[in-house]
Amino acid sequence: MSAMPLPSHTRSMLLLLLTMTVWGSTFMVTKELIALWPPFTLAFVRVTLGTLVLLPFAWFRHRRGDHLPWRTVWLMGLIGVALYYLAFNASMVYVSASQGALVQASIPAMTALVAVLWLRERASPMRWLGIALSVGGVLIVFSGSGSDSGQSSLLGSFLMFAAVVCWGLYTALAKRAAGFDSLVITTAVTGTGALLLLPVAGYEIVTANLAGNGLPALPLIGWVELFYLGTIASGMAYLLYNASLRHLDASEVGVYTNLIPIVGVLTGVIVLGEPLSTRAILGGLVVMLGVWITSRSERPVAVCPL
Repeated sequence: MSAMPLPSHTRSMLLLLLTMTVWGSTFMVTKELIALWPPFTLAFVRVTLGTLVLLPFAWFRHRRGDHLPWRTVWLMGLIGVALYYLAFNASMVYVSASQGALVQASIPAMTALVAVLWLRERASPMRWLGIALSVGGVLIVFSGSGSDSGQSSLLGSFLMFAAVVCWGLYTALAKRAAGFDSLVITTAVTGTGALLLLPVAGYEIVTANLAGNGLPALPLIGWVELFYLGTIASGMAYLLYNASLRHLDASEVGVYTNLIPIVGVLTGVIVLGEPLSTRAILGGLVVMLGVWITSRSERPVAVCPL
């Protein structure tokens, strides 16, 4: 007797849960790889692998005669891929995976702030309250960074917040390409981002060779983690995310995206054994409260990480 197939809505929820778990785990995996490889080289390889995974699917989805908005694509690739991953990976040199995840939790509120300031969207008092709480929560995390772990941790938190700002700007830019196939646009953006990351990655490799060290050899687990970041987190996870959207609305997706920082904190603490200060926990809770208020006061928009 064959098993009953899962309802479409349930299957989409499970796909989305798996996707958020994968993206949440990238903080921990990146933290481990940063100890082995230079941060910008790692960013380039990750984005390139993700592009190669998405490219065949985008090729078949692209309709002949469609002219992509390449000026916007290049700008999205610069801000949402190159600058985002430069700040993200540089941050992981200085902060723990769990602390980085707490700062990244403010992305929905930053996206809302960019929409208000740049796109001139109307903001209700509750929306402003949510944004203010999220920013305040990040400042609490910052204060814990400086007192508990030194100035390098504070620098790392600022770099992660810079990545958050980049993502907010990228989300606003993405609205210019809303009329195009999302998979095709994402593949074009990651491809241009990889090209923009190539010079800084090349600089790291050349510098390492001139110093006589060369690019450090990765152990087997390092190659597995690199494959996971590139092909799974930056490639296959997007396809799963895209598939889950067929039977879920934006409000449901918005709830699930809040799992990313939670998974990031849990994997950092459980897998890497990272300590988590009381201030960091308090700041993270304030950020999540602000994000919840922000999402309740506006129509959520489903935007996924690259």
